[in-house]
Amino acid sequence: MPIGIESILPYTRGGKLPYWLLFISIVSIFNSVQSYQKDLSLTKRVYNNKPQQVTNLSARTFGTWTLITSLVRLYGAYNITQPQIYQLTQLTFVIAAWHFLTEWLIYGTTKLGKGLAGPLVVSSVSLGWMWYYKDFYSF
Repeated sequence: MPIGIESILPYTRGGKLPYWLLFISIVSIFNSVQSYQKDLSLTKRVYNNKPQQVTNLSARTFGTWTLITSLVRLYGAYNITQPQIYQLTQLTFVIAAWHFLTEWLIYGTTKLGKGLAGPLVVSSVSLGWMWYYKDFYSF
C-alpha cells in the first residue's frame, strides 16, 4: 500500500502552524548541514559585520545548536497540542531572536541586511503566530 503525503504531515486541527514548523525545521536542518561544510560563506553572510570571527568551530557549534532547535520544532509540529512541547517549541524562537538581536545590537557581529533578515523574520513571525494561536491548539 503506497504511503500518501497526508500520512507524513502533522495533524493540524485545521490550522497551518504545524506545517510552518515542519517547513522551518526542514530548512533549518539543511542550514545545519551547511554549517559543517568547509565553505563558510553562508554563515559569514549572517555575521556580515565581522566575518573574520566566523571559524569552522563556531560554524559547527552554530550548526549543532540549529540542529537541536530544528528537532524541537519538528517534534512541536507533530505534537502541537501538548502544552509543554508547544512552550518548548516557542522558546526555541525566543532564544533564536535573542541570539540574533544581541549579535546585531550588542556584539556588532552582524548588521541589518539579507543575512540577518531571514532569522529575524522567521523568529518574530513564528513567535507572534504561536502566541496568537495558542488557544486554537488549546491545551
